[in-house]
Amino acid sequence: MSDALTLVLERASMDASFRAQLSSDPETALAGYALTPEERAALLSGDSHQSDELGLDTRSTKDIAPPTTDTPWDTPPLIT
Repeated sequence: MSDALTLVLERASMDASFRAQLSSDPETALAGYALTPEERAALLSGDSHQSDELGLDTRSTKDIAPPTTDTPWDTPPLIT
C-alpha cells in the first residue's frame, strides 16, 4: 500500500467532508494524491476483490466506497 493510499484512508476516516466529496466527486477528491492506477481503480470501484488484491482491509475502506443503488450512504445498517 502506497503512502498516498494510507493518507487517503486516514483522511477519510477522520474527515466527514472529505468522505462526502469522495462520494459525490471522487475524481476531484483523489486528484491531489499520487495513487497508483490500481489503487485509484479500487477506490473508485468499491470492488472488494480489487481492495483485497491491494491488501486493503475492507473495514478500512467501507466508509469511502462509492454508494450503491441498494443502500444510500446516509442510511445506517439495520441491526436485526
